[in-house]
Amino acid sequence: MHQQLLASPIVRTYLTGTGVRLDGVDLVPADCFELPFGTFSTVEFAHLFSIFDGSRVHQQAEKSISLDDAPPGLYFTIINHRLIESRHKNRLGVFQREGDAIDLYIEDMHIDHYYLSEHQTPPHLGTLAFALCAITAHLAGMGRITLVAADGQGRNTRYVGVKVWPKFGFDALLLPDETAHTPHLAHCATVQDVIALDEAWWAEHGTQRRMAFDLSPHSTSWQKLITYASRKVSEGSHP
Repeated sequence: MHQQLLASPIVRTYLTGTGVRLDGVDLVPADCFELPFGTFSTVEFAHLFSIFDGSRVHQQAEKSISLDDAPPGLYFTIINHRLIESRHKNRLGVFQREGDAIDLYIEDMHIDHYYLSEHQTPPHLGTLAFALCAITAHLAGMGRITLVAADGQGRNTRYVGVKVWPKFGFDALLLPDETAHTPHLAHCATVQDVIALDEAWWAEHGTQRRMAFDLSPHSTSWQKLITYASRKVSEGSHP
């Protein structure tokens, strides 16, 4: 899957680590540099944080939970007026989650903001970019990727995260009694349980919540993503 993504014309056009500027410094695709969570080439850095070619990037350490519920950590804000939705910036970061054992900390990733321009990006760019992000995070030894999947209700009617992110393998527990009055879904415990039985129901009734992608090998998240992304890689194999 990783090799197919790297060979994709879409990835070779938009995610090559070319023209990336980090806090005023121009990065070269072959460069390697140290980050608190490992050593990365510019290309790996671009794949991990979905930094499209020609982007400007700002690095910032956050010491408290943000207004959007992003945990404290090291974040990268990405500016790309061509590919990112007008007036928006993408923001992804890495934080430490306490493990089950004493003094054990696991590096996790958090997607705070992720927008793509509907009219300026090729089909499947978001799918292929996230698949590369997940694979690179897994190879770096991270545990999971978290985010808040927005539901588009109220004034943010263009938000489709609650429909899209589960297609990539993100999952969450259902709210208490969320499906209690829907007999064929009454015994479901998670979002993916519901989608497996009735994806249309979730598309219509699903609501905003925090979700996670499990980066451990053979997880349900990987099974979902590999199936979905493989189809999109095939569809986008021709320019």
